[in-house]
Amino acid sequence: MKPAPRALLIHITFLAGRRRWLRLCGAGLLAGAGLGGCERVRQALQPPPVLTVIEERQTQFGRLAVVELQRKRYLAYGPGTDIVYQSVLDLDRPLELAAPYTRLMMLGVVYAEPYARILQIGVGAGNMTGYTIRNFPSAVVDAIDIDRHAVELGARHFGLAPDPRLRVHIEDGRAWLAASHAQFDVIMLDAYDDKSIPATLMDEPFFAIVAAHLAPGGVVMQNVYLPSVDTRRLQAAMRDGLPQVDVYRIGDSAVLAAYRGPARTPQQLQARALALDAVLRPLHSLADLLAFRNGSL
Repeated sequence: MKPAPRALLIHITFLAGRRRWLRLCGAGLLAGAGLGGCERVRQALQPPPVLTVIEERQTQFGRLAVVELQRKRYLAYGPGTDIVYQSVLDLDRPLELAAPYTRLMMLGVVYAEPYARILQIGVGAGNMTGYTIRNFPSAVVDAIDIDRHAVELGARHFGLAPDPRLRVHIEDGRAWLAASHAQFDVIMLDAYDDKSIPATLMDEPFFAIVAAHLAPGGVVMQNVYLPSVDTRRLQAAMRDGLPQVDVYRIGDSAVLAAYRGPARTPQQLQARALALDAVLRPLHSLADLLAFRNGSL
């Protein structure tokens, strides 16, 4: 039987990257606030935001919970006062991508011609997976995640639905890709543990495997949460197999578009994005997302 939802008082700090921290606070914080004057007392007595736990599970990777706060739903890991959230859904706009970096990951379809085969390593609750299926009708998606509980909760609470063009695999991403004989037009890398990108998913042998499975004209989209990732190490690991790297940045998040062959000019990308926008009408304009291109990390 599912446990009843529990209300927790929290202070939330929003960061721009994939890994957000929700820091739980006790009501006793108000007592030490040093309040003075009636107005300050009234402000202090305003109820803080309420975090509601919808469902939680204990997994081999730690406590996993679906929580809601101020019309946002999160899939979050964390056994104590720090919760690392992996996915976020805007309850008022559930078909959109609520995390800005996830929108940038969609630029893979601009780089790749065609974009028929897409691989996602790191599914979480499946926000990007579902968006890809809904907005890019010629795409067939293989989605890999090591934690079946995350995918199950994504299906139950985040709208991740079965589709003939979607294949979900519960497996280690590196092992699955190494055993695969397929090539992909777009490879999206968005796997994190509680600290950073796992070491096995950011070393040179891994990116050699990735490059070997990239179709001609294809692109690798790598999510980078800048405060926790050694970007020099990451870029060095990518360099041999994927010599071209374009950087898109928003806040503390960056998305790397890595590929082989001639560099894509802004003019080429803009023309391609406008053409896709005109035909597909995705919820988030691809041409608008190109404005977040940044010269370097």
